[in-house]
Amino acid sequence: MKRRSLQITDKDNVKMVLEDSFKGDVIDTPDGELTLLENVEFAHKVLIRDLKAGEPVIKYGEEIGRVKADTPRGTWIHTHNMSCERGTR
Repeated sequence: MKRRSLQITDKDNVKMVLEDSFKGDVIDTPDGELTLLENVEFAHKVLIRDLKAGEPVIKYGEEIGRVKADTPRGTWIHTHNMSCERGTR
């Protein structure tokens, strides 16, 4: 099922889902449709580009943290897989 989502700026590598979404659902991205790899709750982030461990997560055009491990696009991004510590830049 196609789900609604929001990307704040063109620099962002995440989109926020605007409704509860489920593994296998699809969102639109600048690079085309993206299939979600897991369930994602309303207002949570989904990675829209593959990132390597330590690369920044960008939302609002700003770094909000870094992924803890290699993370594929379509993954739910939250504190379990993103470091939010200051000074990680």
